[in-house]
Amino acid sequence: MRRLCPKCGRPVPVGQPCPRCSKAPQGKRPSHGSRTREQEASRKTANPWRSQYATSAYQRARQAALASTGGRCALCGRQIAQTRDGRWVMGRGAGGVHHVRALSQGGGNGPNNLVPLCSACHNRVDAERRRFG
Repeated sequence: MRRLCPKCGRPVPVGQPCPRCSKAPQGKRPSHGSRTREQEASRKTANPWRSQYATSAYQRARQAALASTGGRCALCGRQIAQTRDGRWVMGRGAGGVHHVRALSQGGGNGPNNLVPLCSACHNRVDAERRRFG
């Protein structure tokens, strides 16, 4: 039987630590987002829709999605964002805004396609999407 690692979302045998997360030295856990410049450049080439994340329209839609749940995960209700100076700010590693229909599958960046999820729920939903398409 397997479970999802709460840190990285990868399947791990029940009762065993995640081999990826547990091998990092104390205080130096992998961010799973650390990429070289070359890796990031190839990622942008392979996924051109990522450039939309910097637009003001996307940022407004993201703020609207966070406001709609009061900064809480839409699945488990965990608080993942707070307001600062009138804007919703995500806690580091707390989660992200998930696209209900993936951009790669024709989904958009509108507030009706965005839903805030904590990192554990986001990893689980993304893993299910990869598994079942």
